[in-house]
Amino acid sequence: MFKHVDAPYIAGRPASGGSQLKHKFHETASFIVGKINAKRSVTLYLYVGKNLKMAGNVTIPPNHEIPAPGQIVECRYLYAFRESGSIYQPVYLGVRDDIRAEECTTAQLKYKAESEARAA
Repeated sequence: MFKHVDAPYIAGRPASGGSQLKHKFHETASFIVGKINAKRSVTLYLYVGKNLKMAGNVTIPPNHEIPAPGQIVECRYLYAFRESGSIYQPVYLGVRDDIRAEECTTAQLKYKAESEARAA
């Protein structure tokens, strides 16, 4: 939450145009499309060493073509879970053709903080 320095704290949800703003810190990462699921969804994979590990699924919007298995795609996400390696709230951004599949590793992920993970 962001608020003006001189604004008082008011409990509850702020009305639009109020003195407080909510902002989520999204990250982006490149993933390898593993398979096409039903209803415009694809499974995403990342390299862990030399092995591919599933990182979750993402829905492809109707105004985009469904990428083929093996293509590299860019997705925005809120954070990744360290235990499972899956991403939370993924959003499809598009196909990437400027990087190699070997560059799609778990090292690019931002993980959820341990204290938040235990509380959830």
